[in-house]
Amino acid sequence: MANKKVIVIGGGAAGMAAAIAARRAGAAVTILEKNPRVGKKILATGNGRCNFTNVNADIPWYHGNHPSFVKKALQAFTVEDTLHFFEELGIEHKVEEMGKVFPMSDQASSILDVLLYEINALGIEVIIETCVSRIVKKGSQFELTAENGSTFRADSVVLAAGGKAMPSSGSDGNGYELAIKLGHTMTNIFPALVQLMLEGSFFQRIEGVKFVGTAQVLHQNRSLAQDRGDILFANHTFLFF
Repeated sequence: MANKKVIVIGGGAAGMAAAIAARRAGAAVTILEKNPRVGKKILATGNGRCNFTNVNADIPWYHGNHPSFVKKALQAFTVEDTLHFFEELGIEHKVEEMGKVFPMSDQASSILDVLLYEINALGIEVIIETCVSRIVKKGSQFELTAENGSTFRADSVVLAAGGKAMPSSGSDGNGYELAIKLGHTMTNIFPALVQLMLEGSFFQRIEGVKFVGTAQVLHQNRSLAQDRGDILFANHTFLFF
């Protein structure tokens, strides 16, 4: 990859990690981020503590018609590789219930800080407030156009724009549109985390309370489905994930 120009679209956790890997392999790397700063969503992860991996990450925990699609990715970069990656950056970790891995500091900012430090140390260029709207393959290179009119050229492009889970963080589905325009196909998308609205006047008093519990879907006194995991109460809202 020496002397190649790589552009990473998206300055989230995946984009920053990909940029670091490409730079370590010898490429000249630029991150294009639509927000005024990179890593915005990292600070909200894990209720501000950032559960950055899970020691139980394996195919049985993935769902859908073809859950084995993750096999190659998990083999190429294992949980152990993830832990080693962050250990090299200076993150000591701890494992909590259900295999969730947190930084020992219990601060999501620790993860963002070490990623930013490594990006600066490696000389990776970061361009903020730049939303890519078009990617065109021209010969052996890609030409990228941003909404502000800026253009960029690269030998390779890493599309790490996130999904559609948190538009306020920049994950608004723009990456899907770019992928489709390049000829990729996309299946229907569904939320992995949803909120359940409950009636009651006491939720404000227990806002922020979280515990491990079981939730059931009941119909005519019959249980249709149930699952166990973290339950978080918010004002007038019940979240299960």
